[in-house]
Amino acid sequence: MSSALSRAHPQEVLPVNDVAFTDGNLTWTRAGASEKVNRDEILFILEAPGTNVVGPEFIICCLKEVPEDGENPFQLSLFRSAEIPAEVPRQYIIRDVPSYLRHGVDNKVDVIVSTKSGMELALRVWEDVLRHLWQLIAGLGEQHTLKTHGPQATSSELYYRLTITQSAETIRGFSKGLWSSDNQGSTSRTIVLLSGDGGVVDLLNGSDQDSSHASLPLMALLPLGTGNALFHSMHKPLYQNPGPSPLVHGLRTLFQGTPSDLPVFRASFSSGSRIVTFADKANATGESSDNAEFAREETEVSHLNGAIVASYGFHSSIVYESDTPEYRVHGNKRFGMVAQELLRESHPYTAQVSIRRPGSSKFEAIPRDTHAYVLATLVSNLERTFTISPASKPLQGQLRLVHFGPVGGERTMDVMMQAYNEGKHVDIKWDDGEQVGYDEVEEVQVVILEEDERWRKVCIDGTIVEVPKGGQMNVSMLERGPFRVLADSRLLRG
Repeated sequence: MSSALSRAHPQEVLPVNDVAFTDGNLTWTRAGASEKVNRDEILFILEAPGTNVVGPEFIICCLKEVPEDGENPFQLSLFRSAEIPAEVPRQYIIRDVPSYLRHGVDNKVDVIVSTKSGMELALRVWEDVLRHLWQLIAGLGEQHTLKTHGPQATSSELYYRLTITQSAETIRGFSKGLWSSDNQGSTSRTIVLLSGDGGVVDLLNGSDQDSSHASLPLMALLPLGTGNALFHSMHKPLYQNPGPSPLVHGLRTLFQGTPSDLPVFRASFSSGSRIVTFADKANATGESSDNAEFAREETEVSHLNGAIVASYGFHSSIVYESDTPEYRVHGNKRFGMVAQELLRESHPYTAQVSIRRPGSSKFEAIPRDTHAYVLATLVSNLERTFTISPASKPLQGQLRLVHFGPVGGERTMDVMMQAYNEGKHVDIKWDDGEQVGYDEVEEVQVVILEEDERWRKVCIDGTIVEVPKGGQMNVSMLERGPFRVLADSRLLRG
C-alpha cells in the first residue's frame, strides 16, 4: 500500500475574456481567438473570493475525454474569467470546499486509486485530472478561510491521505483499518474511490464491524472499473445521449454531492462454503500474463455484504468461469466466450429457490426444480446499457429477484438482449407458459442440490462462493449498511 499525506500540484489556468453562455455552451475569446466548450464537458465553475475590491474571479473547469489518444485521454482545461454570464445555471457554480472534503480534526479524507481496475486508467485520472481539481478547490477553501477568519486560520482542507493499490488486498486491508481503535475517535471520514465495483465490495467486506458506529464513513465513487454497476445505477436518471460522460457526472457529484445511505444486503452461507479465486503465483497483484501459473485459492466464509447483486445460475457461472486460467488469457473477450459456451450447454441448475415477499413472514417456493437464472439485485443496471431491474431507482433499497427456468440457449440469449433494450426482458412470456419472473422480495433462499461443484457457485458483487451440496444461500437487507455514499442531490429529491 502506498499511502501519504499529500498536496496536489497546480495546473496552469488560462485567462479568457467576453464569456457568453449560448444554447448551454460556453464561448469566450483567448489570445484574440474565439473558443467554444460543449456544456457536456463543463465540470463546474469555481467562484474565488478575490483579493481586491474588483470582486470575485471565476475558474471554469472543463474535461475532454479522448479515448483514442493513448498519451492524453483525459484533457483537463482550466480558464480564468473576471465574470460569468447571468444565464449560467447556478448548479455549475462552486463557492466553497464541501465539508466532507475538508481534511482536519473533525474529518479525515482518503483517496484510493485502484491501479488494476477496468482499463487501468484510475492512476491516469488521478494524476491528470483529480489532483489538479483538488488543488483548485483547496485553494478556494484557503482563500475563503483567510478572508473569513484572518491570517492565523489553518488550511487543513488542503490535505488528504492518498493510497495507491499495490495488490488485490490493498483496499480490503484499508477497510479493516477503518474500524481499528486508532480510527474510532474521528467524527467522520470520506473515502474517494477511483475504482470499479470490486473496490466497493472490498470496502464493504473489509471488516465484520457492525454499523452501530455513530458516523458512518462516506464513500465517493469515480467509475473506473469494467461494469461500474453501482455508479451507473445511481446516476442513470441523469444520463442523456449525447450528454456528459460518467466521469464528468462522477466529478460533479464528488464536489457538489449530498451524502446518502448506501443500501446493503447480506448473503449468508451454509457451513463449508468457500470463496474461490485463482491467483497468479508469480504476481502478487493477481493480474495474469499469457504464461502465468495459477493456483486455486479457497477461503471459508459465512457471509458477505453486497450493494449490487447476488446470483446463482447463468450469471454466476459466467463470472466464475471467465476468471479461470483457461479464459483469463483472453482478456475482456473471455466474458463473451464463456457466455457462448454456457448457452450451448444450457445446464439446468438444480436448486430449491424460495422468496419472502415484503410484509410477509412466510417463504413461498418458486415452482420449479431446475433454473437457468436466479439474480437478486439492489440496482437497476449491471452495465451502463444492461438494465437488469428496470423498476429499481437510485439508492431505493428494495431487493428484486429476476429468475427463469432452463428455457434453452436461444431463449436465454433473447432475455439477455432484451436487458440491453432498457430492461424489457422482465415482460417476456413464451407460448408454452414459461416466462421471466420479476419480484420484489425481502429475502431470497437458494438451496443448491447439484452434485458437480462446477454448478454450485454463487456470485456476490463479483466474488464467487462455492456452496456444498445441500447447502444454501440466504440474501436479505441489512438494517443499516456500514457506509454512506455521495449522490447527486437532484436524484435524492426525486
